[in-house]
Amino acid sequence: MTEAEQDHQDDAGEDDATEAEPGARPTVMVSGEIPGYEWDDARGAVRNLGYEVVGRADSSTVLIICGEGAERATKKLQDAVEYGLLCFDATRPGAFRDAVCAGEFRGGDPLPEPVKVDAQAVKAKSEAQAIRDWAKAQGYTVNAKGPIPASVRHAYRVAAKQAA
Repeated sequence: MTEAEQDHQDDAGEDDATEAEPGARPTVMVSGEIPGYEWDDARGAVRNLGYEVVGRADSSTVLIICGEGAERATKKLQDAVEYGLLCFDATRPGAFRDAVCAGEFRGGDPLPEPVKVDAQAVKAKSEAQAIRDWAKAQGYTVNAKGPIPASVRHAYRVAAKQAA
């Protein structure tokens, strides 16, 4: 799974939202890929500055750090709006590194606009995956991405009609 896919799934490896305990460390959401950092390294740097990294905001969340592709994590962006979180734009060259070196993240950048999901595109993508899965089971050679040969699509539709 790529870093962007992992982030798109609301950082499943990070803690879900919980109400803040008195004296708890402030929490930060990280969305998208931080240029120049691996997924774990970026979150480790945030933790080293005294923050907990969470996948969903709660009352202790003080900031959302937006890297490349942050606009795909719509739930995180909705949380940021709901909680009135400041945004730190980590896509600016050197911004994340400079903040880590200074020992402080300061928000105030605009939130990215969430990606609008087209229902037809989602349906087409799931159909394409079903065709790929069927084709592999039938011994066809298909790429994991890109166009599916018309002959394979046709064979899939014929098989689907016969099964119905």
